[in-house]
Amino acid sequence: MNKNNLLAILFISVPSVADTLSIVPEIKSGLPAVMNEPVLYQAPQFDYFNLADGYLEQRAEAIAKLPMALSDIERVCIQTSYSGIDHSGIDPSSSDQSGILIYTYAEDNSGNKIHNTTIGDRVNLETVSKHCIDESNWVYDNWLADKSMTFTPYSSSSALITDVRVIIDGELSLSQVPTEFTEQYYDFITKVGFDQSANFYHPDDISGLKDVLVSGLEHNDSSIKFIKNMAFGNTVSKEDIVLMSGLDFMNQFLSILGQASGSNTANLESFKVINVFDHNDKKYVNVEKQERLFGKRITRNEVVILKKYSSQWLLELPESLKNMLDN
Repeated sequence: MNKNNLLAILFISVPSVADTLSIVPEIKSGLPAVMNEPVLYQAPQFDYFNLADGYLEQRAEAIAKLPMALSDIERVCIQTSYSGIDHSGIDPSSSDQSGILIYTYAEDNSGNKIHNTTIGDRVNLETVSKHCIDESNWVYDNWLADKSMTFTPYSSSSALITDVRVIIDGELSLSQVPTEFTEQYYDFITKVGFDQSANFYHPDDISGLKDVLVSGLEHNDSSIKFIKNMAFGNTVSKEDIVLMSGLDFMNQFLSILGQASGSNTANLESFKVINVFDHNDKKYVNVEKQERLFGKRITRNEVVILKKYSSQWLLELPESLKNMLDN
């Protein structure tokens, strides 16, 4: 089987979940960029009482969309990476700092919004600067309700921001209703990415996939070696893969989808479940997807298969993926 055929087979939708999520927010100005600290009292002045939908998103430079399956947040850190920082010969007491300004709102005891507010954090400027929202974790409830975070990363110098990540320690609650579970999966791979979606898959299928890959490496199968190198890199050995947990293995394996498509997230503008039917103790879910390819909106239908694991419906590996590894 040639490499082009392998890539075509691998470019499929795949589901999964993790306790620690790394989400890439949308940055309005794009990256890399130099961002200065927002001044709330200069025009356009920050309006603490404008509670209209979308107002906070207008003020913020970064918007992180959270997956609908996220049901609890234990900790959130925003990690900003910079280039052009040279610490050699710099006074350790240098005042250069990395900062974030979070835009959110306060509520009364009845859960009604009463005014907008902001949360700030600063740390010494490093190549990778981490801002953890430990002292204002009341904002987690807002983020869970809105499934969105609005903030602006910045530095007090002219350091160039090259990457921003939102790291969330929390819990994912997967629905036991097949239609809702399927929607959670497509939402997850659109907002978080393929390479963190392993929890959506059936553990038996993950174990079987791992066994097939390891067996192929033991038999020096060139196609399997090509897939292994794409997903895990040249330095990871067969023994390393054997020692991986099922979820770690699957998440790493799914990273190949991002390499094949050029994006770790699904490029979906919308999706909806059309119907579900039963066959041989499995659920066949027909999903209509709208995605934008080469500037055009394309509508496609895809059928995903769910099977039971204890009381939970989980994704079955597509036959095309199984057959590709069996060859």
